[in-house]
Amino acid sequence: MLKKKCLTGFLLLALAAGAFAQTRAQVPKPAAVVKTHKEIKLPELNPITVPQVHKHVLPNGLTLFLVEDPELPLVRAQAVIRTGERWEPAAKAGLADIALRVMRTGGSTTRSGDALDKDLDRLSMTVETGAGKNSSSASIFALKEDGEKAFTILADLLRNPAFPQDKIDLAKIDMRDSIARRNDEPMGIHGREQLRLLYGKNSAYARQMEYATLDSITRDDLVNFHKQYFQPENVILAVWGDFKAPAMKTQMEKVFGSWAKGGKPKPEAPQVDPQVAGKPGIYLIDKDDVTQSTLAMSMLLGRRDDPDYHAMVVMTNVLGGSFGSRMTNNIRAKEGLAYMAFSHYAAEFDHAGMWFAQTGTKSGTTIKALELMRQEIARMKEVEPTDDEMSVAKDGILRGEAFDFDSTGKIVGRLATYEYYGYPSDYLQRYREGIKKVTKADVLRAAQKYLDMDKFQILVLGKSKDFDKPLSSLGTVTPVDVTIPQPKGAEVSAATDETRAKGVALLTRARQLHGGDAIKAVKQYQAKMDLTMVTPQGEMSLGTDATVDLADVKYLMKIASPMGEIIQAFDGEKGWMKTPQGVQDAPPAVADQARKNAVQDNISLLSNFDAAGYAVQAVGISKLGDKDVEGVLVKNEALKLEVTMLIDPATGMLAGKGYQGALMGPPGALVETFSEMRDVGGVKLPFHVSITNNGRKAAEQKVSEYKLNPGVSDDIYKKPQ
Repeated sequence: MLKKKCLTGFLLLALAAGAFAQTRAQVPKPAAVVKTHKEIKLPELNPITVPQVHKHVLPNGLTLFLVEDPELPLVRAQAVIRTGERWEPAAKAGLADIALRVMRTGGSTTRSGDALDKDLDRLSMTVETGAGKNSSSASIFALKEDGEKAFTILADLLRNPAFPQDKIDLAKIDMRDSIARRNDEPMGIHGREQLRLLYGKNSAYARQMEYATLDSITRDDLVNFHKQYFQPENVILAVWGDFKAPAMKTQMEKVFGSWAKGGKPKPEAPQVDPQVAGKPGIYLIDKDDVTQSTLAMSMLLGRRDDPDYHAMVVMTNVLGGSFGSRMTNNIRAKEGLAYMAFSHYAAEFDHAGMWFAQTGTKSGTTIKALELMRQEIARMKEVEPTDDEMSVAKDGILRGEAFDFDSTGKIVGRLATYEYYGYPSDYLQRYREGIKKVTKADVLRAAQKYLDMDKFQILVLGKSKDFDKPLSSLGTVTPVDVTIPQPKGAEVSAATDETRAKGVALLTRARQLHGGDAIKAVKQYQAKMDLTMVTPQGEMSLGTDATVDLADVKYLMKIASPMGEIIQAFDGEKGWMKTPQGVQDAPPAVADQARKNAVQDNISLLSNFDAAGYAVQAVGISKLGDKDVEGVLVKNEALKLEVTMLIDPATGMLAGKGYQGALMGPPGALVETFSEMRDVGGVKLPFHVSITNNGRKAAEQKVSEYKLNPGVSDDIYKKPQ
């Protein structure tokens, strides 16, 4: 028995050894360990497979791209619409954005926007519209069984938008906020001004929305914009999802087929006008509140169908397209001046695009980084790139491009884009082949042809007094003003002797009724109040203590907020803020508003309206709520002051005032209404003030205590160290 067990064990061991030997024989020898990334051999890229696309043009001119994708029980669609910001009138910049926003939020003539929201939420469906610079878009996302409902809703919105005034007003509030915040981010400022310098600030490709252009837009403008551009001939609709193409084509004919042809010619793309485009040179955005500089060298360059396009793409990648590129190796890795150092060729489909090299660095190495960037650009023109540089550049382009085609939606969206701009349907394949064919000689030739140092615009954003050398050491510097033009008040007729005399008389009487000499004696005051602000999230109550120095124009406000105490102050020259996160300088706009708040205070205006530098005029009867009031415009050009004092003709006292200003959001037409007048040390002051912004309730303040001339030290206005 023991012998049998030993024999069995021996056989098992022998079998195991044989199996192990066979396994070893089947395992390939490990590859040699690579010592550098250059030794890594990557396999050839798999070809990008474009799914079968069924293209149809409906009798009314609407173009369809249908792609079957049964992976999930969904239907999705993306429409490219031949309209956008570049076709809106310059004086009404923002029109396309409002039109496409309100097309969705305002609903159609058969279903309001609020009702539409409820229906879409119930069906777990999305339908959206939006405007871009070169085109506009509309999209749907729906379950397979709800696809026809989604398309019916989309067709209704595209054909019959209601454009209700209340939704237009809401859109304008949001867009005013975007104007007010457009100088918040240095990179955003730099990118915006780079475009404006290259194309020209009045170009269709660079002009920007302002308060004035936004305020000029009416509902009729939206209606006319829709009539001009929304016709089936201007729509390319790409649909993909779980369906059969013939059935979907029938469904599209049913939903969109009754949309009559518009018959208007397709809008031509505005071309770049060299006469309005910016001139080469050195430009500076001097910004005192930053510690780092952003700098770029830019030029206008061609389109995607230019013969040298592929060579320029590869050349750009060799220079600064990856972490192994020349700019990155020199400026970032070798010199340690920047985290980012790159170049980019943003060629457009139907108009001149832009080429630029960019980096960011600390203020004290601004000129050094700029000089290194110029050196690397110049070196591109001297010698051909190496084989390794060409391989890395091409590989990065082709492999990176794969992420633009990793879903059916991206692929069909690209095909719709090619159709929109009149490019061949196999443009993708042509692009890839074009990149592969670029030679080292092509790159050198393209660099020598296009990288002309005399044609570059150099734009630097930074704190110039902290630069390692003056920017002017490189040449003449042109300053760039990024100040946001403030909204203008209502137009007022020119003053006459009669209106001036009446204005003075009205304010003189109001001053006497509010305290006379006692008002002029007030140089400083404090007020405790409950302040209620109206925000997009609802009303927010804030306990507030304000100290105002009327004589030296200083201002400090302590706010008890849900996030902790916030202090806003103006020391007579600069503003500062203290929050639980620390102390910082206030943006210039906040400081300017603080200065204006002190100057246009009721006590200050009643005391000084007849002083040197001020001008007043009666502007007639207007409405404040349901009450008739007499308006008196007070101006001071030096202080950039313009306030309309509103006087109750029955009592002769202040009923309110109106001015352009800002609270917690974008500036607008602010109107204050006064009530609960009480005597404080011989001066009559309102203890209740309600404030509207462009006709909507914005804030309300209820004062619990005033102190006149409290003798507060100037030290409270100084920024804490």
